[in-house]
Amino acid sequence: MSIVYAFLIGLSLSMDAFSVCVSAGACRRDSCFYVALRMSSIFGFFQFAMPIFGYFLGCYALRKFSPYDEWIASFILFFVGLKMAIDSRKAQQCDSKDFTKGVALLALAIATSIDALSVGVGVAVTNVSIIFLSSIIGVVTMGMCLLGVYFGHTLGLLFGRFACIFSGLVICAIGLKILLL
Repeated sequence: MSIVYAFLIGLSLSMDAFSVCVSAGACRRDSCFYVALRMSSIFGFFQFAMPIFGYFLGCYALRKFSPYDEWIASFILFFVGLKMAIDSRKAQQCDSKDFTKGVALLALAIATSIDALSVGVGVAVTNVSIIFLSSIIGVVTMGMCLLGVYFGHTLGLLFGRFACIFSGLVICAIGLKILLL
């Protein structure tokens, strides 16, 4: 597999994580350096690990869980986005409930990397190095998440609380997209 092809796969898999990071950045009024570092590290790690996990899990076990994976990811993203939009209407700043830490961050990282699990299963039947592909996916996701937090932060400073409401709705839309497509 060429590095260009691996990069394009990484770019396409990182789009959901990028959108969540834009939303997180839009809700930050203070410095977002540590948020960007934390989110890009966690999302990048899960995007790296899930294809490897999928590779070893194989098609047999995934068939048992595949009817539910889209529902789980959709529910997590929709719930977090809805809560974020509602909280931003109540609070002066939408970072009153920080979803960039702890269990919420882990849930978002898992929800946005489920598609990478499927890629790992698909790679299991090919002659591609899963470590090479997963490394590229992880690095690309880290970069996109760093850009996403800073891009969202700039939007948040420009549009204030409305950017937080919009960001929450974007996360809800990602959850619905997973479920409906």
